Amino acid sequence: MFKTSLFILFVVTMNAARAVTTKNLTAITWSHATNSQKLLNEVLASDINFIEADIVYGYLINDTERILLPIMAHPPANESDISLKSFLTQIWAFNDARSSAQQKGVKLDFKSTDVFQVSLDILREMWNDNYEIWINADVYSGPLENTATQPVNATIFFQESKKFANATLSSGWTTRWGPDFTVGSYTTEQVTNMINGIKNNQVSNPITFPVRAGIAAQSIESLSFLYESLNSTNYVTFTIWSSQNDSVNVENLRKMIFHFGLDKIYIDVPEDLHNQLRLDDPPNGTSSIFKSFGLGLMLVLGAIIMMF
Repeated sequence: MFKTSLFILFVVTMNAARAVTTKNLTAITWSHATNSQKLLNEVLASDINFIEADIVYGYLINDTERILLPIMAHPPANESDISLKSFLTQIWAFNDARSSAQQKGVKLDFKSTDVFQVSLDILREMWNDNYEIWINADVYSGPLENTATQPVNATIFFQESKKFANATLSSGWTTRWGPDFTVGSYTTEQVTNMINGIKNNQVSNPITFPVRAGIAAQSIESLSFLYESLNSTNYVTFTIWSSQNDSVNVENLRKMIFHFGLDKIYIDVPEDLHNQLRLDDPPNGTSSIFKSFGLGLMLVLGAIIMMF
């Protein structure tokens, strides 16, 4: 009886610890700028988990009437062969035919206040609570005085997005960065603007903050302040992204990732950078995932000792 009870306790506790360790958000795979029919077809035929795409106000290719509508494209492009409505229709049809484990999430990146507002009727019409949907926009000016890109109006974004109760809000900053940049961070002022915007608009949705890899690597302190300020009212994660050839201090970025834990970080970066991050090789400090696994082991050992 003693041996049987001990075995059952061991199995239950280890399964619980193992369940925690499987929540590794960095393992989720992404398509980026899926802004054409060809790219969407390729992604739907692949094992990629999440589809990211950009939305601008523009025209469909070969539309002789030149009707303005939300289309899938990245500025400065204003033409595409696929509209937002067609994009969502095809993904919903794909998901409807599959189990939840095989369905694909969607991240919709709205590039202007105008296209976001025009798209709201489409989102309301087509919204599906069964699917993982992120609503993304850069709503504040960010590091290195990026004045060239106009942010989406933060109040409009938060007030309208929060009405989609199961949506994850992906709210970020405009940035100016590249291969020749080495110094820059998300400042306390920039982070405070984000905190105040979320609190003042009474947003309770899950929130992920898209942060640029080269800048996030130098921003652990300010991003920790952001996390701690909102974690009691929102489920908070970070999504690390990077443009090809961005300057990135890889070791500092690894420290940032493992500081928050693999259960708090999504990673959407070029493959060469992803490989350099060595996510299966934590530095001296361990992430919350690894700590949770260690806690599970300690529970097992403690239970065994108490039973003797």
